[in-house]
Amino acid sequence: MNMLVRVLLFVLALLLGIISIIAIAFPFEKVEFLSIENIIYLLDTLKGNYVLSVVGLVLLLLSLRILLLCFRTKVRGKEKISYVVNMNEYGEVKISSDTIIGLVHHVCNRITGIKNVKVKVDILEGQLYINLDGEVAPEINIPEVTNNLQVKVKENVESCTGVNVSEVRVFISNVTMPTRNLK
Repeated sequence: MNMLVRVLLFVLALLLGIISIIAIAFPFEKVEFLSIENIIYLLDTLKGNYVLSVVGLVLLLLSLRILLLCFRTKVRGKEKISYVVNMNEYGEVKISSDTIIGLVHHVCNRITGIKNVKVKVDILEGQLYINLDGEVAPEINIPEVTNNLQVKVKENVESCTGVNVSEVRVFISNVTMPTRNLK
């Protein structure tokens, strides 16, 4: 949801909330801020009509729901999935960021010395930016392996998706401890 829609929903929810509170309180004759004689004359017939309070309560619940929608940023507990769109002679092909993450993991699993890789893909204006955060084995030449990883990820993703990979960043966060085999 873009920002303009969120602001409009927020204003709508506030207005709906104010109207619903007035509708809830008016039948109980406790609304003294509506002391303008014309409004009292028009609404005097509604006093004692408790159906108006029920309608007001429904409107209040609806406005609260809209307010919650305005501030919701995640979709069902997951990050919002973005797509890169390729146009060909038959139509469009949408490739999700999850697909690209799977392709990157496939490459990372084939390179020895890199472990526990976390992948983040950003799609901006049809360009891919891939961030890899992983660990290396202690005996690995980090510049050589990471350069090899960058080249292979870029080649694999571009050949599989047809989308230009603008940048592959590799962050090495730790050195993995070698596992010991007990005899």
